[in-house]
Amino acid sequence: MTAPDVVVIGAGSAGCLVAAQLARDRTRRVLLLERGALTAADRPTTALTTLPIHPGAGRVLRHPESRGRDVVRGSGIGGSSVVNGGYFLRGHRDDYAPWPWRLGEISAAFDRLEPRMRATPFADDELGETATAFEAYWGARLPRSPIGGAGAEPEAGSWPMVGLNRVRSNRADGHRWTAADAFLGSPTRRPRLERGVARALTATAGRVTGVLTDGGRIDCGEVILAAGTLGSGALLAPLLGPLVTQEHPELLVRFSPSVPLRRSPLLQTVLHTVEGLEIRCYSDDFANYIEGLPAGGVAIGIADMTRPTTGAIRPLGAGAGVELDLGDPDGTSRARMADGAAQVVEMLESAEFAHLVRPGTVTVDAVPGMSSHAWGTVPLGSRTAADGSVHGIAGLRVVDGSVLPGPLRSGPHASVLMTAGLIAERLSS
Repeated sequence: MTAPDVVVIGAGSAGCLVAAQLARDRTRRVLLLERGALTAADRPTTALTTLPIHPGAGRVLRHPESRGRDVVRGSGIGGSSVVNGGYFLRGHRDDYAPWPWRLGEISAAFDRLEPRMRATPFADDELGETATAFEAYWGARLPRSPIGGAGAEPEAGSWPMVGLNRVRSNRADGHRWTAADAFLGSPTRRPRLERGVARALTATAGRVTGVLTDGGRIDCGEVILAAGTLGSGALLAPLLGPLVTQEHPELLVRFSPSVPLRRSPLLQTVLHTVEGLEIRCYSDDFANYIEGLPAGGVAIGIADMTRPTTGAIRPLGAGAGVELDLGDPDGTSRARMADGAAQVVEMLESAEFAHLVRPGTVTVDAVPGMSSHAWGTVPLGSRTAADGSVHGIAGLRVVDGSVLPGPLRSGPHASVLMTAGLIAERLSS
């Protein structure tokens, strides 16, 4: 078989988009290599009222972490867009100052992307009881405003603001609308799909020439990494050495409900504070979304979006893989989240929540967790160029969360796809 011009490693969100865009050129031979299933997920898996990430789930891959906080990411075409909460918010406009494109280009890319991903905000009549009370409480206490205060240019339409933000969700008929649905739906325009596990990149004289898989070696003109920050990092670290990665820490406040809660998608509304916290109003106990998880109470998350943890992906040498360390929040971040938790406790003791919270059940977790948002190992500008090429290594590009150059006040999924889209347009023009 003729060697491909391009091998895209990973058929998650970024990989689906980039491979589909490149395959529109019929003269370019594009191979999309995916370690997981090459068929679409079934309807029970994509329902927004479940998170199919339990042990033994068929569409996930677990990345061991040195401190025991293993990270679950999607596996199979569509990647994490098949199994995540369906959250699809842009960052705030000033979050994109480090990106190598003008804001107008970024905004236009989002405008093209959101209809393709069927991203729409949850409607009032879709909100669960917890989300309704959350919006009633904060709507009366924290007016929506752009970053920078009253004198800043107004952020309208799809851009988040300080204050309440109704979550936009990539969905159709109560199910996640995945990147595979959006970009691999036309058989006549699909790249060639092949199942295989990428073990290492092959390189000669500073140029990547192919990939070693569990089925052998694939030579190609160019490799594009789209295996997610952790998957791509495992292939990059042996070439580049230890990589710095960042994460959004999250502290949970929990309570027991005094009434049965409506079955709703996990996250329908969030509060963004001027300090850079995202307060996440989860609709119910995570145990009602993840099979086999012990009950812990309905959760409200306080995530530090602008003071991320700093961790590392380190090569172990001699083909032994990598070690992942997500890092820990520093003292300042812990204090910020503790302050946010105190505000959430006050909210749960308010009149707006009196009918929902069983008295005496509010607790704050002792140890923060993580948001599964790892990013930034080879940031645009410092380690990669605007076309995804890696500084100092020819024949290699990266198009996933690895290249995000700075913290976002929202989750990264929409921004990863926006970034991949702009890189793909440059490569296909």
